[in-house]
Amino acid sequence: MQEIVNKYDTAGTSYLLPIIKKEGLNERRQYLNEAHLINSKLKKIGKELGLSIPLTTYVARHGWASIAKSKNIPISVISEAMGHELEKTTRIYLASLDTSDVDNANLLIINSLKKE
Repeated sequence: MQEIVNKYDTAGTSYLLPIIKKEGLNERRQYLNEAHLINSKLKKIGKELGLSIPLTTYVARHGWASIAKSKNIPISVISEAMGHELEKTTRIYLASLDTSDVDNANLLIINSLKKE
């Protein structure tokens, strides 16, 4: 990560990466345009890799949080990494990721239907 940060000249900007090129000039729009471009390129990479779902920054974020939770990383650490101000937000976010109970229930039902 440090190599990526070092790659860009950030002199004269308050941002870590040069996504916002003109500070004070519709920064939100600049950010959204860059995010769209990044996600477009990630989707292309995902297709080339043969992934079953489109690869996006959102998918990567979900993936990271899900893996962190499965590795028993403390909620406080996950919360900080996700940029959440409150651990409550992280708990809600993680709860939305945990579909294992529903997945197991669906598997049981599907398997019981196959036997009939």
